Amino acid sequence: MNILDHTKAHQRFFEEMTRIPHGSFHEQAYSDYLVEFAKAHNLSYVQDEHLNVIIYAPGSKGYEDHAPLVLQAHMDMVCEKNKGVEFQFERDALDLYIEDGWLKARGTTLGADDGCGVAYMLAILDGDMPHPPLECVFTVQEEVGLFGALGLDPKHISAKRMINLDDGGEKCTCTTSAGGVNVIATMDFELRPAEHTGYQLSVSGLSGGHSGGEIHREKGNANKILARLLYEISKFGTVSLAHVEGGMKDNAIPREAFARFTFHGQEEKLRKAVAQESEKIQKELEFSDAGVCIHVQKADVHQVIRPIDSMMYIRLMVLLPHGVHHRSMTIEGLTTASMNAAVVTCTKDTITVNCSIRGALESYIDQVAQGVELLAEDYGFETHREARYPAWSYEAVSPMRECFQRVFKERYGEELALIAVHGGLECGIFKAMDPDMDIITMGPIMEDIHTPQERLNLDSFDRTFALLCAVMEQL
Repeated sequence: MNILDHTKAHQRFFEEMTRIPHGSFHEQAYSDYLVEFAKAHNLSYVQDEHLNVIIYAPGSKGYEDHAPLVLQAHMDMVCEKNKGVEFQFERDALDLYIEDGWLKARGTTLGADDGCGVAYMLAILDGDMPHPPLECVFTVQEEVGLFGALGLDPKHISAKRMINLDDGGEKCTCTTSAGGVNVIATMDFELRPAEHTGYQLSVSGLSGGHSGGEIHREKGNANKILARLLYEISKFGTVSLAHVEGGMKDNAIPREAFARFTFHGQEEKLRKAVAQESEKIQKELEFSDAGVCIHVQKADVHQVIRPIDSMMYIRLMVLLPHGVHHRSMTIEGLTTASMNAAVVTCTKDTITVNCSIRGALESYIDQVAQGVELLAEDYGFETHREARYPAWSYEAVSPMRECFQRVFKERYGEELALIAVHGGLECGIFKAMDPDMDIITMGPIMEDIHTPQERLNLDSFDRTFALLCAVMEQL
């Protein structure tokens, strides 16, 4: 049964996308779908080794000799689900429903970021609206480090102007975005037989959110909260970790984390330490993350890490920075450097901490990364950097932006908002590939992206598509 209105091509293509797995690193099926789409429409295409797809379309009647235009969106989605939800992102179709004009997915992320942009591009390629020659670029692995865009071969792109469709808000366009890098810290350990009572400590109920767009909102970080609680417990006895993990994506503020461990001390003191610190945390998050839930219970623990290694991890996580490092002195409210202690994973012999760093300046990125590396290495971790991507700097002169502003004013009767964002956009990579590329961004209203509460405003989805078509008609 269809949930969306399939008489509208962009809604039809969006719903079709939600039925095909397309999480980061699992884009093969959807990449192949795009290839089959190109073949069915007799359009030339490139599918590269990374699974990026570029589909080329000639200009519509009267636009054949216009300068070509890149339309660009990423096909991968952030795959997050609520605890207890039975769902396999590599297999299952999203369970869509509409509530008060908003499209949602039951218990999971929706993938409006950036399924909306993909659907717009397919609707244009499938339709008959006026447009210049198009180079439609569908990238992979944007949500985990912009790897697809970083792997593009510039020889496949000739256009000097571009509309990036990985944006939101309908009435705004981005003029600049942050660059970033991930610092990965790892510590090897040996397990030994457990000798004391086992427990499990969990942190849940946090709202999470995009670690670029939401980092300034003082939301709770489950990894940091868990370490804080473990440190308080360690004041009253010996903590030996058995397993620890938290967070799912480097670009999402971690919503959940848990640890199994043994405690050599009085249970009463352990529970009192958790209760007292939980009360403080709930007070701190009263207005930014009131749903935080902290729970401790006894658990079977058979093997543990040495207490000294356990404390090295706990101390590192307590001291690791999280949140805003710098704010703009010229653009009110803009974060210009931040750090997200994003993902903690634990295998049978290694703990890994993934720290996502963003900055408007390369020096900001390096400054924060170096601090994380020095701290981690002091606590026995080895570090390396990965997934570096460039910032997109403001251009004072942009014919594309001027065109967008003019069309927007004609349709809406108000001024288009120009915004700078702290999130990372693929625009920076395209600009680095070709410094002459003139770029604008657009997208519909969506909220709580990268969380299971993600929702898409359907009226805005329709209006933004009409706006995109109106802009293309002027190009």
